[in-house]
Amino acid sequence: MMLAWLSRLVASLLVTVLCGAIITTVLDQTVLNSHYLDKQLTATNSYSRLSTGLSQQLAKQAGSVDPALAAKLQGILAPAILQQKIQDALNQLQAYSEGKGPAPTINLTDLATQAQAAGVPIDQESDLTKPITLGSTKQSNQTQQSGKNFGTIKTATMLASIVLAALLGFLSWRRHNYVILAHVLISVGITIGLLALFCLFVPSVADHFIKVSATSSAFTDVARNMVDSVAKDLGKRFGIIAAVSLVVGIATRIWLARMKPKPSVAPAKLPR
Repeated sequence: MMLAWLSRLVASLLVTVLCGAIITTVLDQTVLNSHYLDKQLTATNSYSRLSTGLSQQLAKQAGSVDPALAAKLQGILAPAILQQKIQDALNQLQAYSEGKGPAPTINLTDLATQAQAAGVPIDQESDLTKPITLGSTKQSNQTQQSGKNFGTIKTATMLASIVLAALLGFLSWRRHNYVILAHVLISVGITIGLLALFCLFVPSVADHFIKVSATSSAFTDVARNMVDSVAKDLGKRFGIIAAVSLVVGIATRIWLARMKPKPSVAPAKLPR
């Protein structure tokens, strides 16, 4: 009786830390990884859209509808140039999230200088006239500590998963009952599956209720699409993990049920 209660307790803890390990690992490989974010920006054609959006925005602020001016600006704000600057900011962002650097910034002021030299008046409220900070400089120390804590949590959940899995395996061996291991996988699959659904459907629901103004910044539009793309990708990743956990867990549960020895039936006594 004591072993059964202890097994249930360890199984509950194992489900929690396994889900934590999965979530922190996926986040570390995606939204906290500069290379992943750059690939997402490239996949969503964000650099080209940002180049076009900024060029049109500056031309509009200059009060000109001349296509030649927009073309000149798009040459200055070329996608390759923007990609290089944003990649630098993403590398800073990864270091910032890990607690290894200050709040990152996207600095396009040199491009604004080039545009002004080409005869384009730049509004002082433009995205090009001042560095765009990705984070809070006032909370830099707090964020750095949070980044270090995230790394600690990731390592701790992985180590705890290994220890608890080994302990649950030992308890199952002592009880000669391994069904609880399958139940752990099924529980993890259900939990991560719910998280996958959340990631897949929340952006669509948010888009329905949150409308972005037509006068919004080009960066705002790109960021909005980026968040939607990343959320859907996270939903797919979590969905695959959930499906694998459920399939393996259910298959293991069925296999253990079939392997369970059937109770022997005593032969019926013939009447004398």
